[in-house]
Amino acid sequence: MAYMFEVYYKTPPDTKKEAAISERVSKLGGRPDYREEPDPDNDWESDEEVQTNTGAWDTVTLTYEFDHLEQAEEAAEFLRREGEHVEGPQDYGP
Repeated sequence: MAYMFEVYYKTPPDTKKEAAISERVSKLGGRPDYREEPDPDNDWESDEEVQTNTGAWDTVTLTYEFDHLEQAEEAAEFLRREGEHVEGPQDYGP
């Protein structure tokens, strides 16, 4: 089973920040899985709950995958201590 977490940060996109996060995650056993920028054509104002809970209308989302839950938990806590907004970890499902 695979495990994942997401890191959110406010736009504008910052390739140096992303590279630094990915390097830290890699050293803790994870690998980049997906990157998502906000969709400028999406009407986020119509979904107040999404805005309130994730700030998704102006964030970049980085998803990282791990083979072991313990590695994902350790990496997530490390990034949180560094001030990053991390959601998860959780299993990727069957």
